[in-house]
Amino acid sequence: MIYAPDTTIDKQLVSHSQALVREAMALLRRSDQLVRAMRLRDELEQERREKARRVSRKSGDEH
Repeated sequence: MIYAPDTTIDKQLVSHSQALVREAMALLRRSDQLVRAMRLRDELEQERREKARRVSRKSGDEH
């Protein structure tokens, strides 16, 4: 396939691409709070699991 430049279509494509990038960046900026909350939730869950393992190991050592 041979590419034949069409400046009108190229300009439309670039404009559309820029709009998509702007929308994507806006979504990322708005999702930052959600992502932070999810990370915190995951960290707390991991700490809870580790604490439960330590407790079960200690109770296993006593028996």
